[in-house]
Amino acid sequence: FSVYAVSTSATACALTYGPGSAHVIVTRHGHVVWDSAACNLPAARTVRFTLGVPRVLTTSWNRQATTPSGCAGSLSAGAGGTFDAVVMTAGQSSPVHPFKLDK
Repeated sequence: FSVYAVSTSATACALTYGPGSAHVIVTRHGHVVWDSAACNLPAARTVRFTLGVPRVLTTSWNRQATTPSGCAGSLSAGAGGTFDAVVMTAGQSSPVHPFKLDK
């Protein structure tokens, strides 16, 4: 997943941004199947944002489902279909983005 954050402020600002602060949640039929926050992620750092200049964060999902112990478990073999992804950071969420996975 590529997560783009863009400032809309006319003045520069700083935000804690990175894998440890912006996490991707994948759901299927309304149930969370993966949340990057359950993984062992590097700490976020303070990043300076300027108007209209995107900062990109890349997070990978290997189709493993989250279990209470973290990034373990798996989806059923050949699990494909429609999923939804949303990004959460600093109490804010992105719009929901549906996507399809082939079996």
